[in-house]
Order: sequence, then structure tokens, then C-alpha cells
Amino acid sequence: MSTNNAAAHSGIKAQWHWNAPGVESVDWATWDALIAASGNSSVFLDSRMMKSLMRSEKRNLAAISWFKGDEMVGIALVEDAVAESINLDSHIAVKRSWFSFISRWLHGKDGRFTFRVRVIGPVLGSGLHSVRWASGIPVGEQRRLLTETIFTSTSNAGTAIPKVAMLKDLPIYYSGRRQQLQPGWIPLEFDPEMLLHLDPTWEGLADYQLQLNTKSRTKVKRVLKVSESFQISDWSTEKVIENADVLIDLYRSVFDRSGFRLGQLHAEELIESKRFWGDDFVVKGYELEGELVGFQCAYRGADEIEAFFVGFTPELVKSHAIYQRMLIEFIRLGIKTKRKRINMGRTALDVKSSVGALPQRLQCDVHFRNPIFHALVRRYTRGFDPAEPVLKKAWKADAFAKVYHSEIHTT
Repeated sequence: MSTNNAAAHSGIKAQWHWNAPGVESVDWATWDALIAASGNSSVFLDSRMMKSLMRSEKRNLAAISWFKGDEMVGIALVEDAVAESINLDSHIAVKRSWFSFISRWLHGKDGRFTFRVRVIGPVLGSGLHSVRWASGIPVGEQRRLLTETIFTSTSNAGTAIPKVAMLKDLPIYYSGRRQQLQPGWIPLEFDPEMLLHLDPTWEGLADYQLQLNTKSRTKVKRVLKVSESFQISDWSTEKVIENADVLIDLYRSVFDRSGFRLGQLHAEELIESKRFWGDDFVVKGYELEGELVGFQCAYRGADEIEAFFVGFTPELVKSHAIYQRMLIEFIRLGIKTKRKRINMGRTALDVKSSVGALPQRLQCDVHFRNPIFHALVRRYTRGFDPAEPVLKKAWKADAFAKVYHSEIHTT
């Protein structure tokens, strides 16, 4: 454990708890109580998730807790990770010609650009899972504490502090371009997170389908038909442990196609999640003619189903609609367990919109240790916005998911 005194003049001090040794030094009961008191639950900040990730030998992860005297007043999840961008131009809308030139130069001949980054929030998830504060800490104080703290601790793994920090993912509820929310931080916007709010009156998939428009309802029926040959089963902890490496191979067949990578999933995280979460970490296997061809996993949070990762044989997307079927199974799980929404993440936007998921814009704020480089990047990033996604319109006009989403999000 390390202590930061940068904020001592406010009477608030930060404590860093790195990796497996740090697990035992956190008061997890108080940690979870602070999350509950914030009124904003989080699967990724939950102590069960934190313990499973901090114990991973392949991650470099810390829990930060801020204290005012003996009272815990703030918490954060931080991971030192490697980011890899692949052909960035295909994922953004460029507004300045020189931006494309610089982007191609950074990515080189093979179209890849890698860099180390200190991530505030989960590299494996999307949404607002970065920090939580007690109600008595003003917003301005929260931002100052975060800025003063983030570069003050070196991991016990012996790696140097990255030169850039990224705070993810802050919801954008307004229309227009992203805005600076954190003084000294540069706002960036990438793909949105796809959410599906569940009607509390739904008892099963039939009720969900009734609120889809005719075209989308026909597509869902077709997916269920062409995928009916799969044998889908819930996996126990023992089965996950026994087959974890096979699941990771299936996951990589999907992950290796992504255009931007921030960390990746490892077998031990699947195993530790199942151990810590039990039945609240759902792993489903997909077999076809006795052969394992896919899997999906999800966390059951207090209010939400957090769709985590999937893996499958790519050829089965067209022939058996395996990915679409997995999305429908996430929805089925949410309805069955009476959750309020499904958090589907920020990839495959078009397919997710076809089953009714709707976009929530997110921004990531970045802060560089070098002020000169910070100023250059601020100017550089003014030249791009995320590519405008073309999404399906799945719902009837008065569908619960559409009405509820439009009331709290500007899309």
C-alpha cells in the first residue's frame, strides 16, 4: 500500500493498493457501502470484481481509496495497460486533412500504434465504472483530487508510470460535440455503449418481441430458428476451470478482429470471476453436433446484466446467427432475473441495434504528464469525431425501451 499526500491541504489523502498484495489492505465492506450510498451500482467496481482482477498475474491493477480522516470518501479502479490502435481512420470522421497524415505516420506501415496508458476505469468494460465519491465531496474537489493523485504511485510490478492517463467512460447526455468536463483533461469520444432497457412487465421473450416493429420481430424469429440446433448450457465453476483455455481461444477469434484494443481477457479472469461471483457470473457454452463452438458470459449486477465477453467460430455468424443468438440470450437472462437493463458494450453496434439496443454516447478524458505534449495532443484531437454509426430502428414508436431511453439520453 502507498499513500499520497498531494491532497493533504484539503484533509483528504489517497491510498493505493496494487495487485494481489493490495487485496488484503482494502476495507471492502466500506468500499461496497460507498458504492451503494452513491446510488450508482457498478459491476466493475464491486469488490468481487476488484478482487478477481487484482489477483490476476497478467494485469497491473490498483484500487485507490481516498480518506478524510478515517472516513472513506472516494474510490477508483486504475489499471496500467497497453493500448493498440489498428487503422484508426476507419473508426473516426476526420475533419482536418493533416490529421489523417499524422494518424498514418503514427500507425506506420503495418497500421498499428501501441502505447502504455494508465486507465481509470475497467479496460474490459464500458460505462461509468471509474470512480465513486461520497455525497459531501463537491464535483470540483473530486476532479482536483483525481488529477493530483493519478500519477503519484508506481505499481509494485516494477513498471514505470505511464505518460498518459485515461478516465473512462463519462456519459454524454447532451447533443452536439463532446465538452471538456475535467479541467486539465482532453475530451475524446469513440463508439457509444449499447443499452437495452427492459420493460418490468415482460415475463419472457414473447413480450419483448411484441414491442419490436414487424421487420425486427421477423429477424429475431429467424435468428431463433436458424440457431435452434445449438445445445446451450450453463457452466459450473468446475467446467469453466477445466475449459478456460478453450474459451480464451474462442474469444481470441473475435478479439483479434477489433480495431482498438485496450487490454484483453485471460483465462484466470474467467476462473476467478466464477469463484468470486458464483451464479452471478453466468457462463453459457454453445455446442453444435457435440463440439464446443462458442461461449458467452455476463455479470448479474444489482440492476443490470453486464454482457461481458463472447467467443465463437466466426463461420457460424452467417450460417447459424450465433452472435445474434447470444445477444438474445443476454436479453432473456435480463428478463428472467428482472434486471432493469442490459449493458451490451461498444462493439458490433449495427447487430446490437437490430435486437433493440440503443446508443449511449460516452467520452474518455485524457491527461498527459508532459504539459507540452498535452497541449499538442489537445490541438491534434480537435480534428476528429467518432464515425457516425448507422443503426437499425427496432422498436415500435411507443415501446418501453425506446421511450425510457429517449427520456434520459440524447441520441
